[in-house]
Amino acid sequence: MSRGPLRIVIVGGGPVAARLVQELRPALEAGAAHVTILGEEPVPAYQRIRLGDVASGRVDGAALSLLDAQDEELAGIVLRCGAKVVALDRDRKTAILDGTSGAPGAPCASVPYDRLVLATGAQAVIPDFPISGTVGRGISVPAAAGRRPVGVMALRDLVEARRLHQAVRDAEPVVVVGGGVLGVEAALALAEVGAAVTLLHRGHVPLGAQLDPDSGRLLLRQLLAAGIQVRPDCGVQELVVAARAQDRATAHDGVPHLTAIRTTQGRRIPATLLVACTGVRPRDELAAAAGLDTLPRGGIVVDRNGRCPDDPSVYAVGDCAAVLGSRPTGLIGPGWDQARATADALRAEAGVPAVVERDAAGRPVRNSTSTTTSTPNPDAPGSTGRLDPIVVKSHTLSVACAGDLTADLWDPNGPSVSTWADPRAGQYLRIVTQGSRLLGFVAIGLPRSAAELSRHALTGTLPMADRSALLAMEHAAADRELGPADVLCRCSGATAGQVHEAAKECATVDEVGGRCGAGTGCGTCRGRIEDLLAVPPVRQPADSRA
Repeated sequence: MSRGPLRIVIVGGGPVAARLVQELRPALEAGAAHVTILGEEPVPAYQRIRLGDVASGRVDGAALSLLDAQDEELAGIVLRCGAKVVALDRDRKTAILDGTSGAPGAPCASVPYDRLVLATGAQAVIPDFPISGTVGRGISVPAAAGRRPVGVMALRDLVEARRLHQAVRDAEPVVVVGGGVLGVEAALALAEVGAAVTLLHRGHVPLGAQLDPDSGRLLLRQLLAAGIQVRPDCGVQELVVAARAQDRATAHDGVPHLTAIRTTQGRRIPATLLVACTGVRPRDELAAAAGLDTLPRGGIVVDRNGRCPDDPSVYAVGDCAAVLGSRPTGLIGPGWDQARATADALRAEAGVPAVVERDAAGRPVRNSTSTTTSTPNPDAPGSTGRLDPIVVKSHTLSVACAGDLTADLWDPNGPSVSTWADPRAGQYLRIVTQGSRLLGFVAIGLPRSAAELSRHALTGTLPMADRSALLAMEHAAADRELGPADVLCRCSGATAGQVHEAAKECATVDEVGGRCGAGTGCGTCRGRIEDLLAVPPVRQPADSRA
């Protein structure tokens, strides 16, 4: 007697979960697997990486959707939004809901599984800032009030993005705290649409942990030129709050509204919104409570295929997964790699192995976002040596970096360092290599070089002997269209040729993304893809000979 389809339950409804579902489609179409997605948010998966575009008003939140409830159910997928999983029963293989989650009239408060995938992502770490001010009829707010004022957010979901967009429309002042990649992206997205935004960060320059001193100085200059009030070596001393006239009832309940920030430098900055980009922590509490192996600083320990070593029926992918014990990177590229590797393993368990794509010579084809995952030590046996590039998502400023940039330019026994700078043009390039191995790079204001280096970072090698060739290609690209082998999508590594081929058979950017991954990351390449879709494919004339 044959068994039924493999029951796969995915806890979490983010972009990595959506990519996992796409990779599982062959098993779903064959009827060998059935997927239930339990998403805590009230909407299906969306491109979280583009929340800055929603906050700035460039796109509506609905345009970011990655899963359509009707279409997915037709494909053998049950999508339950607003379903909060509170515990895992590994003995009975069930995910237990909070009793009020999911669709009205749900028959039970648990969902059985054959294989469970935890895609719970990460949660923002927002400090408990001291509070001062008055609410109501002069009632003082103690510093240890314990409840976050209205106006403090982390920009991690659509609700917060839409609130921030309203603030932009109302010309409310915004303070962004944190000089990492998320803080820089948020500040740029708001400044690009004319919002009054101040960026506070504790380092000398933004992205100080990723950049060398010269590129950090250039980035600081570019942020100031974009209209952002940057306050380096500065933190939040306390939040100043007060009750709004229309919200006194709320204020009396102990939730006052933010009106200003007092900084550690003694400044008072008016602000009705504070966006805290002060770090995230993997959401591994379900796994830890169920007795699965987790890291002390967060992350569910899994192997290269995303499987938990102490329970082969449980997997983890994305920001909550600690592959081979490495801390989660928080980057979308590794998340996609994990989704692909986990889908390969699940399809094999369902009896539907992946189809290996081959070139004309019969050799397996591997694209730039391969399923290999870096180990903590790049010199360890079996390590790929790949780097995970950080790309700042911005419509006006190109910044990409990866690896270690601290090598001494003049050390004859050290790595090879190539540096080029044109501060007036806002351009900077630094490449660190050891032989053909790429150790690190940073590219500012050079999008073509950033795309090329990001692609090579995924393999950990840079075969190009003449580093100046990158600059030659950079400036030549301004005078011509991208060639078939040129990278069009920096996030997925999809080339212009791959996107062009996909566009011949697709009607929308999302359909193109489903075929080659382009346009499903930061979204900066979507305009190019739309241009390709607008041009009808060239068709060969029919042969008129008899």
